[in-house]
Amino acid sequence: MSAVAETTLSGVVSSSPLMQALLKDVARLQEVSSPVLIQGESGTGKDLVAHLLHHGSARRDAPLIRVHCPSIPEELLESELFGHEKGAFTDAQRKLGKVELAASGSLYFDQIHDLQPKLQAKLLRVVEERRFERLGGTRTLEVDVRVLASSSVDLQTAVRSGAFREDLFHRLNVVPLFLPPLRNRREDILPLAELFLARERQKRPGCRARAFAPEAAQALRGYPWPGNVRELRAAVERAVLLADSEVIGTGALPATLIESPQTLWEGRSRQPSLKDLEQAYIRHVLERVAGNQTRAAQVLGISRKALWEKRRRYGIP
Repeated sequence: MSAVAETTLSGVVSSSPLMQALLKDVARLQEVSSPVLIQGESGTGKDLVAHLLHHGSARRDAPLIRVHCPSIPEELLESELFGHEKGAFTDAQRKLGKVELAASGSLYFDQIHDLQPKLQAKLLRVVEERRFERLGGTRTLEVDVRVLASSSVDLQTAVRSGAFREDLFHRLNVVPLFLPPLRNRREDILPLAELFLARERQKRPGCRARAFAPEAAQALRGYPWPGNVRELRAAVERAVLLADSEVIGTGALPATLIESPQTLWEGRSRQPSLKDLEQAYIRHVLERVAGNQTRAAQVLGISRKALWEKRRRYGIP
């Protein structure tokens, strides 16, 4: 594998030893059908890894079906997953669920920690026995499907608190993959930023920006990126939109990238934690978009629900 890899295997620009080791594990896991649990902070690229595992496997010609657990209402989730029979509820017609739609392919549970306990038990049966019943049905169906899952929270902690089934955790955690945060692979920051700049240029024929000024590159490398790769991509898109010349200067970057933690937290007795920086950046984004929740969520690369939860956690009005 090359020092900076952007291949059908990786789909990622990386010279980081941590990422190179991860990509080797992904390559090995493409050859098997065991469940895989992908863990890492929000924005580190868990969805991309799931796509690599599927599209590099023998199941590539079958569907990869994604289940974004936080976005499906609890009362609809069971039907969405397992389907339902005609008459299962008022006006119900027979419907195939995502488990059946993923037959011979892969079923990817994004943010599986949000899956309610009742459905965790049913998913465990799918993983272990490859069997399930539709909602309102009595016939047991069999399905050949590989289960992939991702989580941005520590599932072992969720197991200890009783929020996640221990047996399902162990069944999914056969070969765990941990995506390192961007702050732990700083050698990837500028190559990734240049990749995102190239992609923005492709999308925008009239784009003037072609490169980062040295001081802008230094700011990109020095920022801790609490939102990881997703935040970096949003910052580059913003810079392209605001750049007034071929070289992107610091003026086109978010203010939080220019100010050092020492400046932001002058007078404090400690250095800011990642949580401190995330809170500050969320406040900054909300100020820049005049409190528009939809736009703020887009800039941050998260859902409105996730933004609401973070605001509540940090006490941000």
